[in-house]
Amino acid sequence: MACRVRFAPSPTGYLHIGSARTALFNYLWARHEGGKFFLRIEDTDKERSKKEFLDEIVSSLKWLGMDWDGELVFQSERTAEYRAIADRLMAEGKAYAEGQAVRFRMPKEGKVSFEDLLHGRIEFDLGQHPSLAEDLVIFKSDGSPTYNFAVVCDDAQMGITHVIRGDDHIMNTPKQTPLYEALGYQKPIFCHIPLILGPDRSRMSKRHGATSIREYLEAGFLPEAIINYLSLLGWSPGNNQELIGKEELIQKFDLKRVLTTGAVFSSEKLEWMNGQYVRKLTIPVLTDLLLPYLEKRGYGTAVISREWLERLVMLFQERIFRLAQFPDLAQFFFDEEIEYSEEAVSEFLKDPRLQNAFVKYAALLESLEVFDTKTIEEKSRSLMKDLGLTGKEFIHPSRVALTGRTVSPGFFDTVSLLGKKKAVRRLQKAAKVFG
Repeated sequence: MACRVRFAPSPTGYLHIGSARTALFNYLWARHEGGKFFLRIEDTDKERSKKEFLDEIVSSLKWLGMDWDGELVFQSERTAEYRAIADRLMAEGKAYAEGQAVRFRMPKEGKVSFEDLLHGRIEFDLGQHPSLAEDLVIFKSDGSPTYNFAVVCDDAQMGITHVIRGDDHIMNTPKQTPLYEALGYQKPIFCHIPLILGPDRSRMSKRHGATSIREYLEAGFLPEAIINYLSLLGWSPGNNQELIGKEELIQKFDLKRVLTTGAVFSSEKLEWMNGQYVRKLTIPVLTDLLLPYLEKRGYGTAVISREWLERLVMLFQERIFRLAQFPDLAQFFFDEEIEYSEEAVSEFLKDPRLQNAFVKYAALLESLEVFDTKTIEEKSRSLMKDLGLTGKEFIHPSRVALTGRTVSPGFFDTVSLLGKKKAVRRLQKAAKVFG
């Protein structure tokens, strides 16, 4: 029988990076095994469940490319089914009413155990864990089913073969296994995967940085990079391979290779990996992805032409690690006025010969009929020779005059893309300011 797995988020918040990793392991296992991956919405908490969170969870999974099988399953639509099952348990003497609530009779002695695909056999001695022997509320007084009851009913009726979830659910499992047995349901294979940890090895939280998939999308991470990175948090293909696409992941993914220790999340490693995926994009595709970030910054009207923008993107492709960085990296191409960094001024604009050099350079650029990189470089190097300045003495200060920064992409490409009007005006201004 092909495996059947599910991802079951609660729409009480945005999709957490840890939950996305759980969804991914379920998805990869299902696709690897030729099975089914279902999405079940656990929305019985009427107060906290919100449509905006549901919409975000669904859109984030689609953005990540995790397509599920069949229709969405909503727990909120199954209350009558849960009630019928609870009534059956009461009729069999396995549960009882307590006011408006219903309690399931838990075993009072001995051990509750289950097999875990990663951890092996896990046993709980009820003498050492008296709380597990307390009768379990399966229906609350407000008429809604409890988590542990609804999960068991759903997983059994959906034919779920493998329950792949976080280590934090291990303590729920001994509450659920007696329900499977009392209802005559076949227990699934449990696989509790390690949690994602922050750099301090505590559970990943807001204090470690962004935690929702939505935040990573807005910051300009690519879905392929996030899938790649999350897959390696607690799993490895076994050959130190770091860059691995989704189809290859599906081919190689094996639950038995999942580690049992917590995986430490590194924002730096994710940024590096995202940068590798940015380098693989064609310039037209990367340009399309960057346009919304320029529009958001208000730079849309400053784009001279599509051809110009693609040249600009090509100039920065090796420098981008997150798409949202681009407006800052390329700011001096779009702003009319630039600010000079103090570091750049103190390091490169002290030479008294520079005022004359900037004036001459502005005049040279203004005289050029062809304003391409090759022509600009040839004429600029001739001017340096005439001025008696080395490349370092001329190019570094001119870069500061034109960009306000000590670092930019290739200097002559930068001059060409700035355009004659902007380049001349900035050099003339620098001659006055630093003369």
